[in-house]
Amino acid sequence: MEFTLEEQFQGFLATSEIFAENTLFEYPLLRTFIPEVLDNKVLSPPGATVLGKRMEHFFACYLSSFTSEEILLQNQQIIHHKRTLGELDFLLKNSVSEEISHVELIYKFYLFDPATGTSELDHFIGPNKRDSLNRKLERLQKWQFPMLFQEPTRDLLRELHIAPEEVVQKMCFKAAVFLPKQFEKISFQKIHPAAVAGFWIHASDFNATTYANNKFFCPRKKYWPVLPTRKISWNSFDEIVNIITPLLNKQYAPLLWMKTPEGDLERFFVVWW
Repeated sequence: MEFTLEEQFQGFLATSEIFAENTLFEYPLLRTFIPEVLDNKVLSPPGATVLGKRMEHFFACYLSSFTSEEILLQNQQIIHHKRTLGELDFLLKNSVSEEISHVELIYKFYLFDPATGTSELDHFIGPNKRDSLNRKLERLQKWQFPMLFQEPTRDLLRELHIAPEEVVQKMCFKAAVFLPKQFEKISFQKIHPAAVAGFWIHASDFNATTYANNKFFCPRKKYWPVLPTRKISWNSFDEIVNIITPLLNKQYAPLLWMKTPEGDLERFFVVWW
């Protein structure tokens, strides 16, 4: 099933920033807001199928249409001696304050797994255990933000008559967090409570005894940010098992929407591990 650009854009904006405030390092947070009126004319279809690139596209639509920021550079690769060192997500200039900022956009889905690590931040991992919050934060701090001051980046900024020391570095870190099913509520010290978007279960716990009376839908990964809607063709429990079993066998954790007999809508991951 395909979803409209408006549904995709609203899903991006509705995803909470993962931190209520940045107490980890010195870079300020760039927060988005949901416009009261959305003119579909400001949206264009993303060319990429990769989820992260699609979110960068919608972030660019947001910046251009609903803020005072002018995009000077986007996804600018930094190349030195024919080797790509990395890229700057966004270089912006505020038309009111004239502030120049380098913004790293991060958009993630994390599961809170108490069995992983020992600290709060250790517990946040990707649905397939190939990613983690700590790993991303370390890369931001040790590589992506310092890249602004590398000589190839300085050369690029010099062409724009910008000194790296004048650039304010920010991050817009959006994430949907999923708790273990048995955790009805948890109090985080560093994670924004609004980031909690659903729950996760092991494949062995996805059984007819518990879930047979519900209806399900499995969105493609590029549509994971879309908020659940009733305007879709729902699958029965047996049908959804047939859909997700090949994914689980390939060690791929699907995201599911669930509609309860009472009409409530929920999102959750079924993990293979």
